[in-house]
Amino acid sequence: MAAGKAFAGVPVELSSEKVSQGSVLFVRVFDKTAKSVKIKETTYPLFESKDGVSKGVLIGVPVRWNSGERYSVEVDEKTTGKAVEVEEKSRKLEILTIEKSKLVSNEETAKQGKVLLAAISSLKIEKLWNGNFLKPVEGMITTEYGTRRTVNGNKGGVHRGVDIGAEEGTAVKAANNGIIAISRKHILTGNTIVLNHGAGLVSVYYHMSELTAKENQKIKKGEVIGKVGSTGVSTGAHLHWGIWIFGVDVDPFELIKKEIDF
Repeated sequence: MAAGKAFAGVPVELSSEKVSQGSVLFVRVFDKTAKSVKIKETTYPLFESKDGVSKGVLIGVPVRWNSGERYSVEVDEKTTGKAVEVEEKSRKLEILTIEKSKLVSNEETAKQGKVLLAAISSLKIEKLWNGNFLKPVEGMITTEYGTRRTVNGNKGGVHRGVDIGAEEGTAVKAANNGIIAISRKHILTGNTIVLNHGAGLVSVYYHMSELTAKENQKIKKGEVIGKVGSTGVSTGAHLHWGIWIFGVDVDPFELIKKEIDF
């Protein structure tokens, strides 16, 4: 790219110029010929918008975007004059005690992780989701997104979703339209569903007592896909609900609270 070459003065809109790790950024480009957006070495495809005059893409802010840094936004590898600033976000700490009989080995966890990551990172070009997302089950949030954990005195990872406490057997609903990529039992996450919403976005539902949706099934927003449980490595009945965009985990409530449709 030639130094200083600009993107022809075409308007580019950002949902916010200040973001944090795990938040959602929406980029809209008012040029139907534009193909991609690039921020910090990652290129994202643009998708047709409903308005017929623009394209857009929803991006999850990853941990590799460093707090305190500013990153320029490029379209088709040309500068736009737009940039996003990454703000630091505080994280809560949760201390867990889990029966040794319920713990799984690192090898088993790695095997499952590969299967889930393949589904989470899958990209279906067609956008299937429509409008804001739904909370899949009503209940108290027992663990927030981004919470740091220690398990049986050992440092754990960061919680990459939200835990919603609810009675066992409570219906779990799809957060938005999509196609079921995974509907099966895993040793760590129990009865698990990965729902592909298209345009790089998937939602995950863990620890269910029952799976009612089948793999490759088309699902509508609000349709029942399973029931709350405590399968896999779990300390009680709840739903772990997560959302990933282009393989980056984000706070699911960002897609409930923000107007992000295009």
